[in-house]
Amino acid sequence: MAEESIALETHVNVAGFCEQQSKDIEHEIERMGIVLGINWDDESQVQSLAKEALEHAQKAISDYEHAHRDYQKQAKATLFALAAMMMDMMAASADKGIHTHGGNAWKAFSKALMKEKGII
Repeated sequence: MAEESIALETHVNVAGFCEQQSKDIEHEIERMGIVLGINWDDESQVQSLAKEALEHAQKAISDYEHAHRDYQKQAKATLFALAAMMMDMMAASADKGIHTHGGNAWKAFSKALMKEKGII
């Protein structure tokens, strides 16, 4: 999916593609949030998660590789990968003049990630 989000010029209906991909990504973000007990309306919890995603994504993936039965670590590694895909999708679609967004979880997490990166 990550390669698809970057190669938008290969899709005839870019806006439709971005809309479907954002729905798919957000659905998975919501699922991982349930596993991790994330309340997407709790700004400080989401901000803390965004900070961890940016600072420790590689560690989370490495930890998961060594603890396959730990569903919390698996969910966190998956969520951090989804965060990267979400941000790549928004950047690539913005380059095409398309505003890509999702629902509550998408908006809360992307806003927190952008704050951590100093974009907003």
